[in-house]
Amino acid sequence: MSHPVDQVFANIVVGSDGCTTLHGTSAGLSSPEDRRRFHALRSTVDYLLIGGNTARTEPYKKTPVPLIVMTRGEMPHEVASNPLARKVSGSIQEVLENLQGVVLVEAGPSILGAALKEKLIDKLFVTVTKMSSNENCINIIEFTEGYVAESREVVGDEEFITFTPSK
Repeated sequence: MSHPVDQVFANIVVGSDGCTTLHGTSAGLSSPEDRRRFHALRSTVDYLLIGGNTARTEPYKKTPVPLIVMTRGEMPHEVASNPLARKVSGSIQEVLENLQGVVLVEAGPSILGAALKEKLIDKLFVTVTKMSSNENCINIIEFTEGYVAESREVVGDEEFITFTPSK
């Protein structure tokens, strides 16, 4: 890894068809168990990192830790009203080089995909739900290329997979 942060985690929920949104947001794909795990993971980090598209579609008005928003555009009013939100620009690698501690990437497939390609993610937490929407789809096998499934757990209709970089 070529970033100075202690660890970089990432979290994403996908439908059975690889969709990453339902009616424009990831919240529609999430379940109570997914949210419980999501919030538990958030409680272990120093920063949340999102992109401009995520800032425009997801509720980040209040966050438990500083929110780093990677965007060239303006932050939406709701996100800009978050006193812990800070707008930055540059590549994911450049942004991570300027952070210290533990970062949780909650960005969408574009930013997260770039971070995975550069092997900047130490652990990727993926929730696969039974829902499908054909919105913003990814091929999970291609998306996680260079990573291996470290653990898998099925709870109800969902599968929780943790990926780490392959050696």
